[in-house]
Parts: sequence; C-alpha cells; structure tokens
Amino acid sequence: TPPPVVFAKNRLEIAVEKGNPQKVKGLADLDKSGLVLVLCADAVPCGKYAAEAFAKAGVTVNPASQEENAKATLSKVSLGEADASVVYATDVQAAKGAVSRVKIPAGQNVIATYPIAVVKEADNPAAAKAWVQFIQTKGAQKTLQKFGFLPA
Repeated sequence: TPPPVVFAKNRLEIAVEKGNPQKVKGLADLDKSGLVLVLCADAVPCGKYAAEAFAKAGVTVNPASQEENAKATLSKVSLGEADASVVYATDVQAAKGAVSRVKIPAGQNVIATYPIAVVKEADNPAAAKAWVQFIQTKGAQKTLQKFGFLPA
C-alpha cells in the first residue's frame, strides 16, 4: 500500500463576535481582562494547535471553557456566549458571517495537515485508490481552496 499523502492544509484564525466589538487584533489581545475566550480542549487537534500558537506568540491565556471541537467552540462565539476563540480558518469561513475573523501571522500560526491513504481493509480498494488520486487533482484542490483550505 502506498504511504499517506497530504491532500489539504488548514491554518488557525481568531473568531470574534461579529464586528469585533472587543477590538481583537491578535493572539496577545486574547488575555485582556474581561474578554471571554473559549478554546478547543487540549486533547483535540484544534486545542493542541491553539496551544502551540499561543506558545509561539509568548501569550498565556485563561479560557472560560474548553470545548470538545472547533464547531462547538465557534458556536459559543456566534451565539454571543464568548468574545473570541481560536479555530480553523475553514470553520470561520463556514460560519458565513456569523462571526468576524482576525488573521494570525504566519510566524505565530500553526498549519494543520490532512493526510489520506487507502487502508488495507478497504472494501473497495480500487475506488479508494481512485478517490485518493481524485482529491489530489487540480479541480478537487480548487474546490478545497474555495472552502478555505490551503493547497497541499
């Protein structure tokens, strides 16, 4: 079986309440007194990546809560239960304007990679191989980028 290949990448962004009323400009603003920050739990990838980004930025934060995944974290911000969160750029884009985005500079950001491979136990190895090949085509990559993913 061929080894896994990376078919897409993602980056972190700060999701803030629509219009950014707290005037968040970057990771350093997320430790402001009175700002309600929610993050993904440390055990899930978006939590691990956020912790790496804060470490790169030299920022220590005290989140009000840690949620089970990026969607739950983002939901707290879109519902007005939190001022900010750190999630994937694709999640902020998928929120379709329910939140505003604050970009994280490359030097502080963490890139998530998404590998794909045909598993040994695949029921239909030929179809699985075809899918792996398809997801790497220019057209499929263009579609992924339309949804906010970075090129592989």
